[in-house]
Amino acid sequence: MENRSLKIISRKINARIEKGDENFLISAIATPEINQVSDIIFIRNENFLKKLVNIKSKTCLIPNSLKNEVSQFENILISDKPDYSFALLTKIFAINNDFNKYISHNFNFVNTPVIGPGTKLSENISIGKNVQIGCNCVIGESVFIGDNTVIDHNVTIYDNVIIGKNNHISSSSVIGSEGFGFSKHEGNWNHICHLGSVVLGDNVYIGSNTCIDKGTISNTVIESNVIIDNLVHIAHNVHIGDGSAIAAKVGIAGSTVIGRNCLIGGMTGIFGHLKIADNVVITPKSNVYRDIKESGRYSSLFPLISHLSWKKISIIISKIDKIIKYTKK
Repeated sequence: MENRSLKIISRKINARIEKGDENFLISAIATPEINQVSDIIFIRNENFLKKLVNIKSKTCLIPNSLKNEVSQFENILISDKPDYSFALLTKIFAINNDFNKYISHNFNFVNTPVIGPGTKLSENISIGKNVQIGCNCVIGESVFIGDNTVIDHNVTIYDNVIIGKNNHISSSSVIGSEGFGFSKHEGNWNHICHLGSVVLGDNVYIGSNTCIDKGTISNTVIESNVIIDNLVHIAHNVHIGDGSAIAAKVGIAGSTVIGRNCLIGGMTGIFGHLKIADNVVITPKSNVYRDIKESGRYSSLFPLISHLSWKKISIIISKIDKIIKYTKK
């Protein structure tokens, strides 16, 4: 493996060593919540400082503004453009796709699964009892598929995905694809490689053409007994609680945590880095841009009205600040 010393990494990501041992070897990128001694943690801003409890890691990458806030680390890398440096850092630890690793399904499984024509399997796959995999699927390396799981035709499952028991993944869905992460530097978008994966619990149903992205560093998690409709997008590092249901065309942005037994109506858009409590119902076409801290039923946007009425209302909305100012006089 290529040398990943602090010195080499600092050069590759355009960062400087503020303090520490330049020969210290870095084994992985980690999060403030889960890390080991040889990991490096990216601390983007002050909000991340609150998560630095019981840290094992000795190394961090930070912006210059935080250099006096991370004295607990023995090795500190500072970047004037931290997001760009983090994008470069992920490339060091990314695994390049090798399409030659996919071979035909001539495996000697203890419990031989039913596998359709055209399906390609990679190496180190673990498949449980009574598993069915349809035609023209692609299963990546080190994937685990639990008992009684059905994977329909044309499904793609990327490396290191864990799928529990009694799951059903419908046609043309993609599990573990790269998340939508970029950092802009000198006018160009730099891709942030995603190093996590996806973990599905038991009794999960996923509809057709649904995409679940793998996590940036840690995993995207769908707990047990979750049902997901067609054409849903779940971004990197999202966590969905047990027993929740998500209707078609919902989009959930990165790092949002959804509680247990939530019901999310069709075409709802949920912003990133939010927390939604247990037992929340969100009606269709809602726009969720803040945390929901209490259970209950929530809605946004207007119900259908005549176009003429909407034109009148839109004029009022555009002048609402002036109306409020006038009424306070």
